[in-house]
Amino acid sequence: MKKLSRSLCLVFGLVLCPVVLARADQEPPRQYDIELLVFQNLGADDGGEVWPVDYSDWLQDDEPPDTTPSPTAETEPVAGATIAPAPETAGDGILWLDEDKLSLNAEQRTLARSTGYRVLRHIGWRQVVQDRKQAQDIDIPAQPDADAVDVEGSVKVAVERYLHLYLDLKLIDPSLAVEAGYSGYELPEFRLHQHRRMRSGELHYFDHPKFGVLAVITPVKIEAEQPVTESSAATVLSP
Repeated sequence: MKKLSRSLCLVFGLVLCPVVLARADQEPPRQYDIELLVFQNLGADDGGEVWPVDYSDWLQDDEPPDTTPSPTAETEPVAGATIAPAPETAGDGILWLDEDKLSLNAEQRTLARSTGYRVLRHIGWRQVVQDRKQAQDIDIPAQPDADAVDVEGSVKVAVERYLHLYLDLKLIDPSLAVEAGYSGYELPEFRLHQHRRMRSGELHYFDHPKFGVLAVITPVKIEAEQPVTESSAATVLSP
């Protein structure tokens, strides 16, 4: 009787193993929606702190770039519309999200109404998130207006036991060349270079004296196929 039971278990295992392996091979990669709300702190008190001038880009050109502020440059807080490429899959495999797919719109409106902040970017995208060794940097899309206050840099998201968000962003404020008394192209660098371990759905705040970032990462729910059960496997064994 024991031999018969063992034989049935062996047959049952042989039937289920290919099914389980096939489902494992067909399991889709983990996708997440990443959303960033970047804003400038207009009333920042840096306590006299001085940031170094970033000369790294200049060494690639014969002459330093001309970043003299335009007389018509924006100086008042703006509402900050969502700025991103068209909602389509980019060349690096990410899908930019429409404004109505973003979850931090209430936070954006609150910041836009405040006289102490200027919304710079509110963007979101969907991507496959891999481990830290395979994670790729995502470049922030450039602003169409070169004279506007902006933020540039890259973002990287990885997943292992937790989600990991890496921000490497730099605030570009052409008006500071005049306000700080710098000559033309000499702009101070305000850089936010931080890494945070996160859980999905949690809202995180990345702080800097001159600007900040609200970030949230949400898993994309994909409807799974009907799982294989013992009853369905028994059906396969039945004559």
